[in-house]
Amino acid sequence: MTTAAKGSSKSAWGASRLFRVFKRVVIIVALLYVAVGAWSLYRAWFQVRSLDVRVVSENIRPGIPAVVEVVTSGVAPADVRLELVQGAHAEMLATLRVVPTRNPFFNPRTRQGTMMPTFTPDFLAHFQPGPAIVRATAVGRRMWLRTPAPVVHEIPVVIAAER
Repeated sequence: MTTAAKGSSKSAWGASRLFRVFKRVVIIVALLYVAVGAWSLYRAWFQVRSLDVRVVSENIRPGIPAVVEVVTSGVAPADVRLELVQGAHAEMLATLRVVPTRNPFFNPRTRQGTMMPTFTPDFLAHFQPGPAIVRATAVGRRMWLRTPAPVVHEIPVVIAAER
């Protein structure tokens, strides 16, 4: 009788030990998902990491390019607009959409986008010679019941008179 009792307690001990190991594995996997989810939440909250706009010359003439570089978290699509503003008059020069990464919950890599439009004579014909602003605006998408604020970068320029 004692042998049978020992045998059954040994199997109960083995089942109990197996259950503890299984429970620890489940807890570790759940904690990993929570950590990845917290990082994904941060990336969804701050979607546009950086936005930079440069113009070759501060004197804008036809053929002068503007360079816009954007880095996003890769969780959601981001739209970038480049516009020329002079007083109350503003016109869009170019747009760019940065697409998200595949499976963004688990993929922490950032996405980058670049555009390099040039100012054409037809585009500049809508503006007067004088000071103006080149404005780049990056907008993310609504996530977690919050729409992130747009990221705006402006540089002052001068629209040159045509010669």
